[in-house]
Amino acid sequence: MRIEAKFIGENARQSAEMLPPFGPGFERRIVSQIASLEVHVSDFRDPGPDYCEWQGFDEQGERIATARVRGY
Repeated sequence: MRIEAKFIGENARQSAEMLPPFGPGFERRIVSQIASLEVHVSDFRDPGPDYCEWQGFDEQGERIATARVRGY
């Protein structure tokens, strides 16, 4: 798994609301708390099906939400 993208502030919140397969589709109550969002993706060497994992972080850098979407 590797980080493909990182979003901060309003860009993070907009991306966090997008529905799969383009985003994680986090609930609004979670989205409002997100300060940054990382997109981790599977690598071709990783076993199993490909995926994108969205990780949302609050202002203190604590992970508050995770969603995994199948595909790359």
